[in-house]
Amino acid sequence: MLTREILAPHTELLLQHDLFEGIPAEALPELLNALGGELKRYAAGTDIMRMGRAPIVTGIILTGAIEVSFLNENADQIDMNIFEAGKSFGETMEGANLAASRMFVKALSDTLILRLQFRQLYERSACSDPHLWRFTLNMLRRISQKGIFYQHKIRIMGQKSIRAKLSVYLQAISSEGGEGLRELNQTQLARYLGVERSALSREMSHMRDEGIIDYDRKTLRVLNPDFLAV
Repeated sequence: MLTREILAPHTELLLQHDLFEGIPAEALPELLNALGGELKRYAAGTDIMRMGRAPIVTGIILTGAIEVSFLNENADQIDMNIFEAGKSFGETMEGANLAASRMFVKALSDTLILRLQFRQLYERSACSDPHLWRFTLNMLRRISQKGIFYQHKIRIMGQKSIRAKLSVYLQAISSEGGEGLRELNQTQLARYLGVERSALSREMSHMRDEGIIDYDRKTLRVLNPDFLAV
């Protein structure tokens, strides 16, 4: 059972997550226990979920980082995202009440995850707990936001050229100043866009020579705003 003392090192991080918006710190232990919450540690390189095998649960990363991938029938990686402390995964699939995972989750470093079982919410005929009700509303909003994210991914995958894929990608990460933090390295970005790493590297180099973008290990900056209108 999760207690206030056990959660104390992670309470501030959890309250910053949009799933707990409007929920006071003192309500966290009871709320998380009602959702079957448990803390689980994974060593770097450990498989957290395997496609078609592990049960679907939602995880909130408290420390460390994970890689979430979707695999096709040939076990080829067709999509990938990196999630670090404060991020969550699995909400949309658990909401669909699937019997088995359709994604592969791996710990990139020693990781501590708060595992929750949202499907318990569906078994309730009524909800008199105001904090649990607020959590449910927060979850619905988050799932809606995930839907928008996947629409963006569909737009990326629908582009025929690497340059067009990059344009759609940068539309989402660029700030008003045309600069966005690089959350993915070159290999990870290639997987995210669904292209070969070498081809992506060449294209980005050409675009930098043409004065369209500039980049380093931490940032991607759009020099020509017209590129985002592609």
